Amino acid sequence: GGVLTLRGDVSSQFLSGLMMAGACLPAGLDVTIDGPLVSVPYVHMTAEVMRAFGGDVRWDGADRLQVAATGYRPGRYQIEPDASAASYFLAAAAIVGGRVRVPGLGSRSAQGDLRFATILEEMGCEVEITADHTEVRSTRSLHGIDVDMADCSDVAPTLCAVAVYADSPTTITGIGFIRGKETDRIGAVVAELDRCGIVAEELDDGIRVHPGQPRPAVVHTYDDHRMAMSFALLGLRAEGIEIADPGCVAKTFPDYFEALDALR
Repeated sequence: GGVLTLRGDVSSQFLSGLMMAGACLPAGLDVTIDGPLVSVPYVHMTAEVMRAFGGDVRWDGADRLQVAATGYRPGRYQIEPDASAASYFLAAAAIVGGRVRVPGLGSRSAQGDLRFATILEEMGCEVEITADHTEVRSTRSLHGIDVDMADCSDVAPTLCAVAVYADSPTTITGIGFIRGKETDRIGAVVAELDRCGIVAEELDDGIRVHPGQPRPAVVHTYDDHRMAMSFALLGLRAEGIEIADPGCVAKTFPDYFEALDALR
């Protein structure tokens, strides 16, 4: 334990991992964040869960975080549905028309990726977020938007799939750091959209997607679960979309394709 400085612009996961370990270190942990911190909601969610098990996490200003050497106590904790995984089903409603409700994921959630629902609302969907559920209803009219997704970058590939079926381009910014995820999720998304006949531009910190009708293609997944799950959505409204190595979804959602098929 002790005092350290950590970059925050690559991934919040390094900070979350240190925080969780810090409560069990004799001297606790005093972390100064060097530069901007990406995916901030994940850090707050980590702190919230730690507190539920006796942890003591405090912010000292915007760039310093202190974890006391409290250890943990056992207890019960209700785990919410995964907002990142839910994004694919909310997106399905937007793409093909209809309604999808995710019970148990609502306004009390600490997950930053729940913002995906309000982004769909900006694009033209009807959205209802209560304490107990989130629901997206299609209006069969999707509009391109400009959006900063620095705090919900895991669902940026999902939004790219929706953007294909909008009536104007969509520009996503603030996500340059997702080049360091399981794959370069900017370069890979642009490459695979191109493979499907969709025009997309790689930006310094994001991506711009132009609407179009996908052509038949075998989408490469780069061993990245989110590439497989997001590009599968194109096939809900276009013939001939195939996913190479669909088994990579096992990282977070082994029965994803069965769940998606159950919507039909």
